[in-house]
Amino acid sequence: MKWVLLTTAIASIVLAQPRDRRIAQAALPVVNNLTGIFHAYPAQSPDSSICIIGYRLYAGDLFFTRREGARTEYVASYVVTIELRDTLGVVRLARVFSDSIVRPRQPSRQAEDAVANTAIVTIANGRYTLSVDVAQYQRQRMLWQRTLTVESLAESIAINSLTFVYPTTKERFDCVEPWGSVVPFGTRRTTALVLVPRAWSGRDELKIVCSLDRQYFPFYRGSDTVVTLPAVSDGERRFVLVVPNLADEHVCLQQLPNDQYRLLECDLDLRRAIPGDYRLQLIRAATADTVTIPFRVQWFMPPLPLLSSRYGLDVMQYVLTDDEYRTLQALPDSDRTAALIAWWSAHDPTPATRYNEAMIEYFRRATDARTKFATPREADGALTDRGKVYILFGEPTRVETNLEPGKAGTEAWYYTNAVHKRFRFEITDDGRYRLAAVEQL
Repeated sequence: MKWVLLTTAIASIVLAQPRDRRIAQAALPVVNNLTGIFHAYPAQSPDSSICIIGYRLYAGDLFFTRREGARTEYVASYVVTIELRDTLGVVRLARVFSDSIVRPRQPSRQAEDAVANTAIVTIANGRYTLSVDVAQYQRQRMLWQRTLTVESLAESIAINSLTFVYPTTKERFDCVEPWGSVVPFGTRRTTALVLVPRAWSGRDELKIVCSLDRQYFPFYRGSDTVVTLPAVSDGERRFVLVVPNLADEHVCLQQLPNDQYRLLECDLDLRRAIPGDYRLQLIRAATADTVTIPFRVQWFMPPLPLLSSRYGLDVMQYVLTDDEYRTLQALPDSDRTAALIAWWSAHDPTPATRYNEAMIEYFRRATDARTKFATPREADGALTDRGKVYILFGEPTRVETNLEPGKAGTEAWYYTNAVHKRFRFEITDDGRYRLAAVEQL
């Protein structure tokens, strides 16, 4: 559907759009997607808590080296140090994870496969700073920090126990997603688990309200991002923590009798949840008591053009007129992002929808093309002839490459869908792909 929307939106674009504009390569920001994991549940002793600590990071954030053997592999080795410090800065808990990742090929910076590790510990209640430090040879260290309070108050227990789970076929078990208090952007439906006092979830009617506090990207319109859920009652379901399932890298929660707490299940429909900070409110109807639990919807791999307005302008050269390009190029960085968003708003093929699908699809293709069509002579594939065709028209139906010895190489892209064209590229002696002809099918 997105492909159809974008193709329709750019149908009037002339493919011979000039490419001789002066492009100053934008320095893209260095962003890592390291996430710390923390959950706390009351222990039998009232002054201590059982905690799940850990980390999650993407392979694209790590440095890989080539290893030759029976087959070529790429290996990334790293060390993760997790520390809990008290208010005086004294380290009260430390865990070290040494790990390595092996991949058959070099992952791109935008690789979406992630790794996670968790451990279960018991700590005294109090205020802590949790830090996750990732050290690796030839790569800048990554650091994640969060301040947290572990105590026996109902709101603190609810905040620290918030988890998100996979659907599971095991009876009376829920397996925690290793994300901490984070939900990846694009999630459709999920279940939030919150530990509450037994009196809160027995016969009381609870109202569940999920609302947006702060959004991260400016391309969404309107303020109707509040998801209100019906009253939830957990019946007789109760709570206990069981050992982690190390094979699946998940920690499992089992429902068993407990005199003090119950595990409340909240079904969240996140189809309208945009990247940002949210609050999940549990409102006790009888008393109006409210527990507010913060969490985040995070877009871990946003398209690169959304992170740099100068790079966004570079990859928009194919849809801008010369006057539009010069005007946007002259703007300061602080104003250019808003101007790019305004341009896309004026060309939005679906103005009634929440965000501009054509813009997001365009930038997603540009991000893909950046590495997909890079060559030793053209480092950024999005700024090549093949990248241009891919960004404007998407994945070709069929590709034919001719590398016959003694002859100039060629590559033909066939679009047998609504585009109904063939694009023929010539491969130059220095390895560049140049668009030679566009033919109607």
